[in-house]
Parts: sequence; C-alpha cells; structure tokens
Amino acid sequence: SLNLEAACRQSWDVIVIGAGPAGAVAALQLARQNLRILLVERKTFPRYKVCGCCLNQRAITALQQIGLGDLLSSAGAVPLTQFRMQYQGRDAVVTLPGGLAVSREVFDTQLVQSAIDAGAEFLQETSAMLVGTSENQTSRTVELCCQGQTAGSASAKIILAADGLGHPSLQNCAGFDMQVAPDSRIGVGAAFTVKDHAAYPAGMIHMAIHRSGYAGLVRVEGENLNLAAAIDRDFIKQCAGPANAVLQILRESGSAILPEMHQCSFKGTLPVTRKTLRPVGDRLFVLGDAAGYLEPFTGEGMANAITEGMA
Repeated sequence: SLNLEAACRQSWDVIVIGAGPAGAVAALQLARQNLRILLVERKTFPRYKVCGCCLNQRAITALQQIGLGDLLSSAGAVPLTQFRMQYQGRDAVVTLPGGLAVSREVFDTQLVQSAIDAGAEFLQETSAMLVGTSENQTSRTVELCCQGQTAGSASAKIILAADGLGHPSLQNCAGFDMQVAPDSRIGVGAAFTVKDHAAYPAGMIHMAIHRSGYAGLVRVEGENLNLAAAIDRDFIKQCAGPANAVLQILRESGSAILPEMHQCSFKGTLPVTRKTLRPVGDRLFVLGDAAGYLEPFTGEGMANAITEGMA
C-alpha cells in the first residue's frame, strides 16, 4: 500500500479528503475513469461514526446503479420492514417500503475497498489541509499531516473536500465559512452488543421521540445495536451530558433501557444543522456533510452522501 512519502512524490488528478460514503463513492467513480486518485482519511479504518446506519431505498438504488448492489449483502446488512415511533408511552408502527441497516465500520470500509479495487490509492491516519491557491492555477496543494506532524504536501488538478461536519481541511481557506443554525442539535451515538433482542428486534427502526430531540435504535449486522440521537444543546446541559440525555429521552418516550446502555461510551458531534455558504472554489468542490447538513430522519443522510459522490 501507498505510504505518505510516495503520495507526496506523485502528481494526482484528484485528491479526495475524507473516506465516508461521499468521498469513497467519488473516489470509486473517478478511479473507474482511469484517473490517478488519492483518498485521504484522518482516522484508522474500520472506525465508528455517529450515524443512524440506515440506508433507504434511494441509497440502495444508487448503490445498485454503480454496481455495488452485492456490497450490502456481503456486509451482512439487515433488511428493514417496520418503523416504530414512541412518544410519552404511546407508540405507532408503520411498514417501510424497503431499506437496510449496516454499521458504518463495515459499510464505509467496504466502500473504500471498492475504490481501492478500482485503482484509487488510500492513505489513512493522515489529515489533509488545503493551502492557498497555487500560482500556476493548474493544481491545488494539500499539506498532509500524520500524528499531528506535517509530513509533506501533495498536489492535484482537483480537490474534493468530503471530510464531514466543519470541513477541517478548509480551515485555512477564506470564504468557506459554515453557517450553523442557531437551534441546531448535537448528534449523539453509541453502538453496543446486546444479548437480549426482545426490546429491539431486527428489521425495525425504533424512534424514541421527545420534545428536546429524538433517538433512533436499529439492529445492524451481528449482535450489534446502533443508537443515534439528535438532541437540543440546552437539554444535554440540563442532563449533565449526552449519555444522561439519551437515557432520559428513552425513559420518557417509554422505550426500553438495556443494561448495556449504562456501560457503553456515547460519542458526540458538532452542532449538525449547517451549510457551507460557498461549496465550490478554484479547483475545489465540497461534498457530503462538509457541504451542508440537514437533520435526516430515516436514511436520507447516507442517500445524500452516496448520490453526491456519484455526481
């Protein structure tokens, strides 16, 4: 596999920053056109991500259109048939028109592998920072950092920034400020292995609804239960932290609280509802959550990321 020094020596057609669904699908599609593609990711794969982990029919169709229909079955994705809403002890169940649940550890890793198989080079544990416009205007340069130390720079004709909420790769570039909605909620997530499946059976999205947010739970591959919530910032403060806030939402909605929920570590996000005021620049395009994020409810977030990567 490619190392950082080799990445800095080569000239690239496109450098894609961020290996979530938007970045990985973009890298895959570009690599299929025999372009020299470098996909850069600051985390080590596989990695956990705060996400509802649901793919709706639009996302599944999009994956089938780019020849990745088999990827979902090999990932062990769980078919979704029902959606259950709970609020103050009352509940309603509706039938879903289709959908799948799969963890981001497995799904994102398989998407990246598809891009590698198509010819893209993948550099993980490396953060990328776009530097000022180059003088000759025929390329853009990114500084590559490993373990917090600048290790070199790489250039490409085009840069795709798909590095998520806040797009840290663009923080040194003027004009790419994000507008965060004043009432934007915080994303909170956790994943845990559950022994007792009765409260949260496979095939059903469980949505606990509260005046201060909501929490969705779904069984993904294996024995794993994924939890993702969007919660008002004031309510998190009132509850003295995200874990207590999630448990309070579950309790008040009438949803089951499992013993494992007291032991797992909850992770948070930046305030989620935001948009980049200018998602394009000189030889630069901003994709996925880096371009903007509206609070999704049933799989729209991943569908948007996949279709943006295709475009």
